[in-house]
Amino acid sequence: MIGAGRGNMGEQGTSLQGKRPVSLHVKVSALIIVPMLFILILSTAIAYVQQRDRALASMSVLASQTGSVIQHVLQRDMLLSDFESIQLTFDAIGQDDRIRTLYLLDTNGKVVFAPNRDGVGRQLDYHDETCQPCHRLPPALRPSGVVVTVGEGQPVFRSMHPIENQPQCYGCHDPAKRINGLLLTDLSIAPVESALAADLRHNLTWWVGTVLVTGLLANLAVHRMVLRRLSGLASAMADMGRKGLAVRLAERPADEIGRLSTSFNTMTERIQQREIENQELSDALKRRSEERGELLERLISTQEEERKRVARELHDELGQGLSSAALTIEVAQRAMEHDPVNASRHLEQAHEIIAAATDRMYDLIMGLRPSVLDDLGLAAALRSHAERTLEPAGISFKMEVSAASDRLSPATETALFRIFQEAITNVLRHARASQVVLRIAVVDGLVEAEVEDNGIGFEHARWGDDGGPRGLGLLGMRERTQQLGGRIEIHSQPGLGTKLLIRIPANRVPDD
Repeated sequence: MIGAGRGNMGEQGTSLQGKRPVSLHVKVSALIIVPMLFILILSTAIAYVQQRDRALASMSVLASQTGSVIQHVLQRDMLLSDFESIQLTFDAIGQDDRIRTLYLLDTNGKVVFAPNRDGVGRQLDYHDETCQPCHRLPPALRPSGVVVTVGEGQPVFRSMHPIENQPQCYGCHDPAKRINGLLLTDLSIAPVESALAADLRHNLTWWVGTVLVTGLLANLAVHRMVLRRLSGLASAMADMGRKGLAVRLAERPADEIGRLSTSFNTMTERIQQREIENQELSDALKRRSEERGELLERLISTQEEERKRVARELHDELGQGLSSAALTIEVAQRAMEHDPVNASRHLEQAHEIIAAATDRMYDLIMGLRPSVLDDLGLAAALRSHAERTLEPAGISFKMEVSAASDRLSPATETALFRIFQEAITNVLRHARASQVVLRIAVVDGLVEAEVEDNGIGFEHARWGDDGGPRGLGLLGMRERTQQLGGRIEIHSQPGLGTKLLIRIPANRVPDD
């Protein structure tokens, strides 16, 4: 059962997916034509009913006038009791095809006269279905004419004209009676119905043609002004989604679709700009990843070289110096008993060797991490480093410190010291400068550090592009700065020296 249910659902899903969607042209045409047809059919039906009512009202007047005319024609013959002339009049009037029935009834409902004596002597039943529209009402409310259906379902307009008992009739009729008889006339409304039907067909044909032409024109206008532009917009969106193409749509006329096209163009421009920015960001991230890989490789290489250098200096200088001092002391100990003067001289040599080893050890320690940085702060450590590196190279330096009494966090001081150390190394290796200015200041919660030289400078646009030591050194400085939430700026031109500016948040050490 479950499998069957799933099968039925699958068949329904397939049938729904295979169902052809209704075109927007068809929807618009139906939206235009169907309401127009409904309105026109409704208005035509209302107009037909109103026109039929007016025609029946006119026919009622005509029937009443016809009955009055017949009554006046018969009045003279009735007064003369010329029954032959009355019959001839009925025969003549009965030849009119519009008159279906013409009876002269007595007060009991018996037919006295009829065209060609057809139906004379017939007794009409007031309970007949055709008589009920009048006789079911009180005499005072009975209309003078009414539409009834006779024969084979053919509608006729029946009018009744009472023949009043006048003084000149008293010779033959009882003066106590008010009515002597009734003139009943049935006029066929078939000609009126035919005319109304023809008029209705003509109106319907005209309206249908008008609706079709109007729908066609409206469809053409909607297609030109709406559907074609929407189709272009849909095609542009589909192409942009499939191929990434940037199709620019026409923004005129400046209607709702024009504004939609403007929004689409703006969106495509933003998407293009965002794609360009994303591509640039991707390229920058790729470059940054490559630079970090190179920096990591250089750091590992530098670390190994530094270890080799420290091991070599410990072995070649400190190791040999300490071994020499040990041998000298041993010689002094042997000469102490028999030659005190020579022993004293050897002890002085040992002292000199140990002092030199101590100085070299101090230099080695300062190269790894100066203790003055932890003890006295960044400014003192920088001054000490500059004295040990710049002055021996014949480069004068100047320090400008406006926040010497402030201590920063250990991470900040270490990072700034390493940045200054790398900058001084670059000056020594590449700048060919004779003067260097070092500046440290705390401004508005930011540490501003500067290293400025009067060297040969370089092309700033090629900063780090060569992949050499200078580029990796600057990259390392930038990485350290960004880790502290700061930024670094390089200002340099060939022949005009170089200025390095670092700004990082001033994370001071809390006061004790």
